[in-house]
Amino acid sequence: MLRLTRVTWLGLFVTGLFLLPAIADEKEGMPDLAQIDQTCLPTSTANLIIWFGLHGYPKLIVPGDNRQDGYIHTVRRLMAATDANYDWGTRPDKIADGIKKYIEEAGYDGDTEFRGLGMKPFTADWLKENDDPNKGFILLLAYCAHDQNTDTFTNAWNAGHAVTLVNAMPDMLLVHDPAHYEDETGRKILTPEVLTGGTWRSREGNMPVAGLMLVSGSLLDTPPNAGVMLIGAVCVTMHSSSDKIASSTFGVAGGPNSTIAGGPASAPSTPAAPVSATKGWVQWIFNLLFSK
Repeated sequence: MLRLTRVTWLGLFVTGLFLLPAIADEKEGMPDLAQIDQTCLPTSTANLIIWFGLHGYPKLIVPGDNRQDGYIHTVRRLMAATDANYDWGTRPDKIADGIKKYIEEAGYDGDTEFRGLGMKPFTADWLKENDDPNKGFILLLAYCAHDQNTDTFTNAWNAGHAVTLVNAMPDMLLVHDPAHYEDETGRKILTPEVLTGGTWRSREGNMPVAGLMLVSGSLLDTPPNAGVMLIGAVCVTMHSSSDKIASSTFGVAGGPNSTIAGGPASAPSTPAAPVSATKGWVQWIFNLLFSK
């Protein structure tokens, strides 16, 4: 989110847990990390990865000098795995594979799957799999303008956003949005409207949007005269404990002074070059969302 070009680095906010009630079947205790610059995808992913780490997969959390320091290292490690950086956002072709790589390097077996615009069909029922403690979702949002006469949607802002799903119900999505400041909560309730028709139009071509969702409710910093479309999601699946891998390249937290393997993580010193466009709908849609 452009509004957060210099937000304080990754505060962990629990105030939202008191501002909004807990809801049955939600992933209670989901972290609420705040992004810095163009890091909404790795920060939203870190919320979920840390939640998994606190619920049976401890090596997913990179060790640090203290809990919050470890969470910062975890975000940075996810940034490296997905080729994300502070100026350009997340490299489009590295999202799903990068998250899977992170899980495997931590010593576990996991899978990632993207469904949405231009890809495998997305349905609202899919999000109910979030009730499974070994599954979780990162939701991908786009800002759109709608022409009612032609029932077409177009990009209203050359940026997208990612949030962490906490709970999904037919008439409500509870999310943690990383676009917030130190004194705010990212815990938001969104109202979904499932689309039954319509087309996403761009210079690259047209794609149907039936099955996707328009979302409203809590403030999402939407551009003027634009809406927010949930155009897809990345599902992360952790396999059962019997399938866990023994080795890990991350090291294991050994106390208050432990650090990640190889020394403390640091932010990239040189921004990566922007990713050039490649053929195919997959590349285009991720370019739309995360090349900011």
